[in-house]
Amino acid sequence: MNYSFLDIEAFASRFYGGSKLLITPYAYNLTFLALAQNTSATQTLNIAANADFIFLSARARAQIGAAQTLDGITAPFVRMLLIDSGSGEQFTQQPVDLLNYASNPRCEHNLPYPRIIAGKSTLTVTVTNYAPTAETYTTLDVMLEGVQVRAYNG
Repeated sequence: MNYSFLDIEAFASRFYGGSKLLITPYAYNLTFLALAQNTSATQTLNIAANADFIFLSARARAQIGAAQTLDGITAPFVRMLLIDSGSGEQFTQQPVDLLNYASNPRCEHNLPYPRIIAGKSTLTVTVTNYAPTAETYTTLDVMLEGVQVRAYNG
């Protein structure tokens, strides 16, 4: 499901009590390096202080030693867990396969429902390589995409 601008605007308007809204596309990027088999890595993502973030979808790309094309892109054996550090709320009950969250050029996937993350929050993002053989992802890029929302009175 792709969200139209009108869908996003209607969703945001329900939470801001009739205030005028400035909605702008935005993305947060994380890069994990040298994610070896059976290891995890964690990063903290700071949400901008001056805007809330409505998380709509994620994108991911895993790099291995071999050259890749769009037709031969790696589907990584990676699980991801997102936690809103402010509330302690997990986005899923346990880590889930990255492709359950994230699109890549051959697989489009959006969240089933947008998620508001308050400005000044932090997200803790943990990824785990569960490859069945000794495979290290030299680079794993994860992009959380959505919109920033600023409310104005008047």
